Amino acid sequence: MSRSGELAAARPRLAVAAAPSPAAFAQWLAELAFGGAGWPELLAAVAERTGVACRLVAESGELLAASDGADGPRCAAAPDDVRRALVTGRAGTGVPTLVRCVDGWTGRAVAVGAGSRRLGALLLAEPVAAGQLALAGAATTALLIEAVRHESPPPAVRDAATVLRALRDGLGDPTGSPAGPAGGVAGLLRAGGAGLPQAGETGPPPAGGAGPLRPGEAELLRAGAAHGWRLDQPHAVAGIAYTGAQQRRWASALSWLDRPVLAEGRRAWTLLHGDVEREVTRLRVRLDQIVGAGQVRVVAGALVTGPARTAASFRDADRLLRLLLRAPDECVELPFGQAGLAQVLLAVPDERLRWFVHRHLGPIAHRDDLLRTLDCWLATGGSRQAVSERLHLHRNSVGYRVGLIKRLLGVDPLDPQTVAVLRTALAARELLAASEAG
Repeated sequence: MSRSGELAAARPRLAVAAAPSPAAFAQWLAELAFGGAGWPELLAAVAERTGVACRLVAESGELLAASDGADGPRCAAAPDDVRRALVTGRAGTGVPTLVRCVDGWTGRAVAVGAGSRRLGALLLAEPVAAGQLALAGAATTALLIEAVRHESPPPAVRDAATVLRALRDGLGDPTGSPAGPAGGVAGLLRAGGAGLPQAGETGPPPAGGAGPLRPGEAELLRAGAAHGWRLDQPHAVAGIAYTGAQQRRWASALSWLDRPVLAEGRRAWTLLHGDVEREVTRLRVRLDQIVGAGQVRVVAGALVTGPARTAASFRDADRLLRLLLRAPDECVELPFGQAGLAQVLLAVPDERLRWFVHRHLGPIAHRDDLLRTLDCWLATGGSRQAVSERLHLHRNSVGYRVGLIKRLLGVDPLDPQTVAVLRTALAARELLAASEAG
């Protein structure tokens, strides 16, 4: 069987009646692309649904694929027309630009790009209606999936991953203890940093004239600046986790983000500036659009300033991501600013946390049923009815468990001072469990 025949046999069926919504059409085309369909097959599907011929052209005007058999330089698009179409598409205003091809063919353009990644334009033959253009717009993600297969990872992305690893390794304790292997940081950057500013070139100054740079810090400042990261300004590390099963789709999704990442299996790391909580949501929503809703978790470590402190934000992000992955499925984001008691507990050594948990929860530490009951009891302000509904227990069973907790711990779980201690101990226990789970 030919490749096109194999793809047709494996093609998912569009579970929508004659007029699919753009969202349903986008999902269907993405499944085709992940199944191996190339640009010709995708354009054939678009032409079938819209009822008009279509062409895919690069930003330079080069014809990449067509549904009508067009091929070669004589069918290329006018570069100026394509550039105008891309500007209009990014602005999101006005009627889609009319693009003319060398052979006289004309079509309305839908920009194909995501973030800093720009492929070109999808052209629909004139005349074309708004509904047809909406379906063409729904095809852009699938076309970009195929674009990823046509290119190798840009050197800048590889270099950015090297920079992120160096930042995670750190420069030692910025409060004054001996610096880490600064030579190793510089060596790592030189080994993986082709194209980065070299020693002696101008890089961003340290924040606020904070004094001389520590060993390795100048290299990291320059390397970060090469990728748009102002490490001398407040920034936070974002941790991203994928809970789905389609690793190939996950890898493609990461490549479409508008920022470089360090990808490590089902997890990835990057840096955020500005409104971190908003950026966390934006990252998650963008990835959800590609891999499917509910399969991505995103956290952010504390805001820090200076490359010597980025490692601390990395540690926060790593532990918060582990914590979030233990939470209920509806919990999909955990920026540092919303982490509650964990904001404080992340700075406490594990040994001290274990002592605190043992001191205040020791007698029930082995009883998950009592720990869950105590957590719900504190969360509901001591409502037996609410705890009963949450844990699916009879009210009498709730009363029995609470009485047992009081006897074993020797405290009243609703005494104001005791409530604060017990809440902290439960949060510390969960943080330790998340860290130890790996």
